[in-house]
Amino acid sequence: MSAPEDQVRQQAGGVSVAEPAAGLSRETVIRLAMLAIALLALLGTYRETLASMIEIWNRSDTFAHGYLVAPIACWLIWRERVQLRGLPLTPSPVGLAAAALAGFAWLLGELASVASVSQFAFVGMVVALVWAVMGTRVARALAFPLGFLFFLVPFGEFLFPAMMDRTTDFIIWGLRASGVPVYAEGRSLVIPSGHWEVVEGCSGVRYLIASVVVGSLYAHLTYRSLSRRSVFVAFSVVLPVFANWLRAYGIVLVAHLTDNRVAAGVDHLIYGWVFFGLVMMMLFWVGARWREDDVPRAPARDAAVSRVPTRPGMPRGAIAAGVAAIVAVLIWQAVLAGLDAQGRRGSVTLAGLNAGEGWERVADTRLPDWKPHFFGMRRELREIWSNGGPPVGLYLAYYRGQVPGEELVNSENRVLKHKDRQWTMTAEGAHATQIGAEAASVRSTEIANAASGRLLVWHWYWIDGRWTTSDYVAKLYQTLAQLRGRGDDSVAVMLYTPVGEGARGAAEAVLADFLRVRGGELSAALARARER
Repeated sequence: MSAPEDQVRQQAGGVSVAEPAAGLSRETVIRLAMLAIALLALLGTYRETLASMIEIWNRSDTFAHGYLVAPIACWLIWRERVQLRGLPLTPSPVGLAAAALAGFAWLLGELASVASVSQFAFVGMVVALVWAVMGTRVARALAFPLGFLFFLVPFGEFLFPAMMDRTTDFIIWGLRASGVPVYAEGRSLVIPSGHWEVVEGCSGVRYLIASVVVGSLYAHLTYRSLSRRSVFVAFSVVLPVFANWLRAYGIVLVAHLTDNRVAAGVDHLIYGWVFFGLVMMMLFWVGARWREDDVPRAPARDAAVSRVPTRPGMPRGAIAAGVAAIVAVLIWQAVLAGLDAQGRRGSVTLAGLNAGEGWERVADTRLPDWKPHFFGMRRELREIWSNGGPPVGLYLAYYRGQVPGEELVNSENRVLKHKDRQWTMTAEGAHATQIGAEAASVRSTEIANAASGRLLVWHWYWIDGRWTTSDYVAKLYQTLAQLRGRGDDSVAVMLYTPVGEGARGAAEAVLADFLRVRGGELSAALARARER
């Protein structure tokens, strides 16, 4: 039986229902128009957040897939057009609340200068606008395409240190199991054929992110059941991690066996991507054995019911829902401007510590010419102190009026810069100590230079009168201070002293003594700088 072009016949519970296939109702047109206006207003108001995402896509191959995410999501939505036909369009108060909550999350991300939070919140506002204006049933039908938009966010750089460490551990284990002797110091490895260092490109984060994006899309298109989709995505997470370990171990072993004629230099990057491609092809080949995309999809439950006729007043309700959604997401820019004005301060005056209690400033030549790899601070201070024993270096980086790229807690701010040619990290950990009369914990990093020897560096943060070593707690303290109108003053504090051969304990004792005796004056100096 053939149907006219302007009708579709749907079977639901034995009842045949006629649905208009051509044209859109007045209510639908109004809702789509309000949604388009809301999205355009969102993009214009939060263009800086969008620009920050695009900037990362441009400079990082790890997140270059961001350019493809939105077109793919639009295509996925287009694929659902038949399923969407006939779904009732009702404003969603829950979606409106989600839009406001996402806007508040964006505010917190801006206050804490955490770009990823602001970016996730921005995408969340896009999703919530669709939910609020078009209704819960439409949002549910578009759950995957809308959720896929979150891959727009360049997220995952925090995984680099942990994945680099695990890759290093596997390489060491594999080489020793293969009979190759290894001397390891941090992420630096020395084997008979040469020296290797595990850097960010060896972590496997690129492979992991690419695998999750592609694997999620493949699972959605290939399977119908949630269980099969979940299992495939789980394999997309686990497999690239193990594959990267094997890749890194194999490259070092092949280079060793060929006297560095194969798999060295740029070759190891090319071989790495080829190996990753083969692994993903194998994953898709195995996954295709249980594919379900040839099984016809059940029609949406709501599509079996004829659309509710448009009633007088419905367009007005659609417009009101759109306006409410726009207000819910745009108000947070004004709130941020108000908090910024309340906590704004002038330039930073950082006077340093006063001499006393046996500690005096000494010449800079007493310590190697080293400084941490920090950027974007308003002021920095470097002093060398001594009480007659080994010198202690004090470094302060003071941040105020933080913006993306010029904030204290940033993946680029670290004790040693990436691929430092002079210094290498030999050990890191945590150490319990005392700052004045206050018990505290500091991060401990030991670094080495062939010409200058070793330094033990203790480092931590000061935010609004509080000490912490955690990046996440530091962001929390900073956000709370700004919500109270106290500004975002934050400081990176570092103490360092030479480490003699086998004298790590003596170096720790020197730093602990300085902090115990001079910690109170350090706290007072930072408090004075904050109030100026």
